[in-house]
Amino acid sequence: MKATTRIYLDAMLQNIKSVAFFTFLGVLIARLGASDFEIALSNSLPALFCALSLAFLTRQLPVTRGVFLTSGYIRQFAFICMALSILLPNPIPVLLVFWSINAVSVIVTSAQQPAILRRIIEPDQFPSLFSRIKVIALFVTTTGGLLIGFALDATDSYFPYNYVVSMLVGCLSTFAGMSLIAGLAPREKTKIKLQPIRLFRECDRNIWWMAVNNAGIYMTPPLFTIYHVKMLHLSNSQIAFFVVTSGILSAVSLPFVRRLMERFGTVRIYRAALLGMIVSVLPYGLIDRYWLLAAAQAWTGFMLAVSEVTTQTMMMEEAGKHKAEMAYFSDFQLVMQLGMAAGPLIAGAMLSVMPLWACFALIALLRFGFLLSRPLFPDKRNQTVEEGDNVRLAAR
Repeated sequence: MKATTRIYLDAMLQNIKSVAFFTFLGVLIARLGASDFEIALSNSLPALFCALSLAFLTRQLPVTRGVFLTSGYIRQFAFICMALSILLPNPIPVLLVFWSINAVSVIVTSAQQPAILRRIIEPDQFPSLFSRIKVIALFVTTTGGLLIGFALDATDSYFPYNYVVSMLVGCLSTFAGMSLIAGLAPREKTKIKLQPIRLFRECDRNIWWMAVNNAGIYMTPPLFTIYHVKMLHLSNSQIAFFVVTSGILSAVSLPFVRRLMERFGTVRIYRAALLGMIVSVLPYGLIDRYWLLAAAQAWTGFMLAVSEVTTQTMMMEEAGKHKAEMAYFSDFQLVMQLGMAAGPLIAGAMLSVMPLWACFALIALLRFGFLLSRPLFPDKRNQTVEEGDNVRLAAR
């Protein structure tokens, strides 16, 4: 099987997992009686454990088929335990524990996969590769989200068993996709030696800036869940329609966005996506008409898709400039996950002291400040030049 065929099949299967397992997981957690804090924690805890895995484990593991498969097996075990935990009398703590275990292993495969792809894909092919992967993702999430949303509503009398079945479908999909990518990994046998490491050494200004923006982006998902499920009591089908509208808009527009990236540069399009998300979140919490919510969610999903494609492209473009490539991928993912972990906790703290509409307005202001904050972060390249100058001066 061709390498690109494996990559595209994996993209399809992983997005089936995302739809069947995670699209309605926030709805499920809310319906199981989770508090606002637990909803925020469910968005923050997995990212936090991803960061811990990146800090102390992931970067020290060799990029081999054995390591990739082992982390995949642990991930699969955690997925199954998450799916079955919702049948327990008090499922939220158990679900969060296994979600955290999943996060430790999933970040290993997520960090190793770009390193595997760089061995077989030419650098100039990455923008088109990621765009096609995103189109596949949008198609699967659009059609799958709608079908699963209707199926969950139609079988609501069997709650929560209907969610268990959906999540087990996601388990099978992610296992099949992982096996495809594992076939591309080198079959080397290397001893693993864990030792103290220096974190953030490959981080530059852009990485820190994107991490801060990530925190702003991930402040809203727990608030969306609280607003849609606990306040407006939207059904799975109504929430699935949000996925459909954003997916259609993104699928139609991403090929045009790719051409804009080639013409104006990746960073400028990334900035435009951040501005687009600021506009969509500003009035949120004050609108309750469904068609307005659908329009806002469609725009938000489209801007999020653009930011993901541009972020992945920037990561792969910069990787070739770093000698310690695995350390670079680990540092990149580490600071992104720290941003993803901080965002929901900040949103939860806001919600404890102010109304929901005010939280959305403040998040919009914070995102705008984060967008303008890039010059505040130190430029590693300038630091290197200054350190070299200081050494030469001292030598004189």
